Amino acid sequence: MASPTITLVTVTPNPSVFGQPVTFTATVTANPPATGTPTGTVAFTLSGPGGTVTGSGTLSGGVATFTTSALDANATAYTVTAVYNPDTATFLTSTGTDTHTVNRADTKVTITSIPNPSTVGETVSYIAFVEAVPPGTGVPTGNVATAIDVMDQTVFFTSVALDSNGFTLFTDNAFPAGADTVSSQYEGDANFNASPFDTDPHIINP
Repeated sequence: MASPTITLVTVTPNPSVFGQPVTFTATVTANPPATGTPTGTVAFTLSGPGGTVTGSGTLSGGVATFTTSALDANATAYTVTAVYNPDTATFLTSTGTDTHTVNRADTKVTITSIPNPSTVGETVSYIAFVEAVPPGTGVPTGNVATAIDVMDQTVFFTSVALDSNGFTLFTDNAFPAGADTVSSQYEGDANFNASPFDTDPHIINP
């Protein structure tokens, strides 16, 4: 007669942030008084608002793992289901469950004005770059808001969409001579938090 089994699931780390590798571990044991070490595979299913991710692992010493970073951030946790599939008639299948939360990753923005200093009437390129802060990974989407202040007064404001590499670019040549402060902030998206502000002092000579 085949012996019943117990499947327990753990998740590391939990919670995680977007882009961070997450390891799902299933430990399969014989249900006492049955004895022995189950063999076979475990099928993992991660179901959440962002969709469903599946994977599998082969038992070694009764333990199987599956690692993925393909999980979207969402306030609602993923449901983790692990189904033990025995490879002999010695043990019966069993199922274990857990939950896993993926938070949005933090970000950093860097703003640069080129050339700096510039002269009145010269075209200046304002380049912002947004990156994920480890352990988050990936390329953020959405917009970067940039303001240019002269004598503590905002004289220009724009919000520009990131390209596929995490950059924004706009140009202008209409600002008066003086000391400007260029300030940028990434506004965030479904998987990434808004960034802190970054500033770039810019001098426009007469």
